[in-house]
Amino acid sequence: MDILAPLYAWPSVQVYGLFITGAAVLAAAACVLLAPLVRPPSTKDHLDLAMRTTGAVMAGLTLILAFCAVQARSQSSDAQRLVTAEVSAIGGLIRLIDRLGPAGLPARGELAGYLHSIATEEFGAMAEAGRAAPTQARAEALEHAIYAAAAEAAGHLATDLLEEMDAVDAAREARLHGASIRLPAEFWLLIQLLVLLLLATSPLYPPRRHTVAMLAVQMGGVGALIAFVFLMDQPFRGHLTFSAQPYATLLAQRGAFLAADRMPPR
Repeated sequence: MDILAPLYAWPSVQVYGLFITGAAVLAAAACVLLAPLVRPPSTKDHLDLAMRTTGAVMAGLTLILAFCAVQARSQSSDAQRLVTAEVSAIGGLIRLIDRLGPAGLPARGELAGYLHSIATEEFGAMAEAGRAAPTQARAEALEHAIYAAAAEAAGHLATDLLEEMDAVDAAREARLHGASIRLPAEFWLLIQLLVLLLLATSPLYPPRRHTVAMLAVQMGGVGALIAFVFLMDQPFRGHLTFSAQPYATLLAQRGAFLAADRMPPR
């Protein structure tokens, strides 16, 4: 589905409209254009066989779409845990820096810049581009500031600072790795094959107006289900997935404390 990746930037309503309309048009066109070549009889036995065939393919497609929706929901929960873990680790580091007093001023500015860089530069593009170079530079500067502060700290505070910094680094790496979370390509291949089989049953029906409308409505419903799975496929892409709001919220809550040293941006 990489060819459809630009659709993640579209509003979800437009994505639904595209999938529904496209699927409905394909089903109607398959019936109108191909039925005259197939010349399906209008007998009761033939229509019964056609409906059974369509129903069997539809049942298989609906089943796989339902499974993919559940899988996508599970991936969304995993992504939420990654974000929650990172925000929690950064919050823990802020509390430790607070205990440093004036010695923590350099680390405050670096952490403020790092948090702002995640929210504005890295988070939105990481599903496509991975780690952002400016955020990586901020992370390294923060690490150096924490090491310098730990060298001057006493007792367990120094150890806690280093451990919390390691937790922040690990949480970021986990998030960057999780940015590639998506349904396996085999699922999408199976969905495409089942959709083609379903379209192949359209010429089995006489191209009457009410029959074409029925096929279009049926396929439009399938398109809506596919659109839903598509939008939920990658938890860190699109409008139905996660935003950088937790990082922005943390920065808003502790921004005054972190920016107390008024360090100029890098």
